[in-house]
Amino acid sequence: MFKQTMRFLYVSAWLSLMFSEQAYSASIQQEALNFGTLVIPQNNTLSSITINQNGEITTFGSIYVLTEGNPAELLFTDLPPLTQISFNKMSDSTLQSEVLGANSAKFSVVLVDLPRTQTSDEFGELLLKVGGRLITTGTSQSYLDGSFITDTQLEITIDY
Repeated sequence: MFKQTMRFLYVSAWLSLMFSEQAYSASIQQEALNFGTLVIPQNNTLSSITINQNGEITTFGSIYVLTEGNPAELLFTDLPPLTQISFNKMSDSTLQSEVLGANSAKFSVVLVDLPRTQTSDEFGELLLKVGGRLITTGTSQSYLDGSFITDTQLEITIDY
């Protein structure tokens, strides 16, 4: 059986933020959403891997994890201390990713598992973890070895 390995399927989430009040905070990406090292022996049906905000990984179909990845981690600063912050995703983010210059199948990546509320700490900081789902095309086109990297914007509203 022929297997193709993809190394470091890597999706970073950049934020475009809208705030419901006139106060602003800064956001710093601590960790990008990373699906790890995967094996997809065949791409004839849709398969997926999901990483939730706690780092738990589930797979569906013909996709196998060699090295585990991690959820995105975004640090918010300059928030009011000890305040419950509500997060409302404005829209779903779906994107296509492919190896540059290569004839490889594409992936869809959907950002999922955004917590509804979290409380800032005594310094006005909050670490937000965001999960995601990577979905194969199911077109029988093979995936080439290599890094798959892309950027997407997640627009959220922070209410406090």
